[in-house]
Amino acid sequence: MNDRKHLDSAQRHTLEHISRHPLATNVKWPQVLALLEALGEVTAESKDRYRVTIDGRTEVFQPPHHGDLPPELMVRLRDFVKTRSS
Repeated sequence: MNDRKHLDSAQRHTLEHISRHPLATNVKWPQVLALLEALGEVTAESKDRYRVTIDGRTEVFQPPHHGDLPPELMVRLRDFVKTRSS
């Protein structure tokens, strides 16, 4: 991934976990939210939906209510963040 200089160590760590193959475990929504806020603009649409815009691309994410991010959400996040650097 390009342009990670402005990310702090925790955000870089979260980005590495999202990008990892096979999928990482133990990734929590607050970590991902901090990363997304560092990479772009995040707007809470409701208590369980976040609109994220990075480099002109927008997606809406619904975080899990409890526990780690499920694999399907990790894949969506990976694809969304990866295309940012393409």
